[in-house]
Amino acid sequence: MESEIFNPCVAQNSSDSKEENKDKKQLSVPALHLITSLICGHQQSLHLVETKLKELLQHQEVLSEGVQSENERFKIAEATFHLPTVFQEISTYNQKLIQLKGEMAAVTERTSRLKKRAMRLQQQQQQKALNQEQERARQAEREKLLIAQPVWATKHNDS
Repeated sequence: MESEIFNPCVAQNSSDSKEENKDKKQLSVPALHLITSLICGHQQSLHLVETKLKELLQHQEVLSEGVQSENERFKIAEATFHLPTVFQEISTYNQKLIQLKGEMAAVTERTSRLKKRAMRLQQQQQQKALNQEQERARQAEREKLLIAQPVWATKHNDS
């Protein structure tokens, strides 16, 4: 590639340059000197750019090979695991999971309502049992007071 690039900084054979100049448009000597100095001034930076481009091309080639190998791996994985089928199954199971979560939330809500109702009923039954026990105790006390007591029992109690 370097052999193809014209290097004006290197001294050319004067006879060769004269023949080329005859074939091409005639340029003035100061213009030729300006062009030559301009090219020589930028040659170093152009050489650095060329080196960097070669490095970039090498890196690009490495990356391209890496992408191709990854594509091959994906193709093998798709052929081996039947990925479209797997993704369809994932979608189906995801829908089932969402449905189950909804059902579980509904069951949890009903369970909490039933627990509250059971607790309220239990409290009502306990209150009812307590009231019945108190009523029995009052009835027993009333019956006790209504039963006739012998006179000697009342005198004995009074003394």
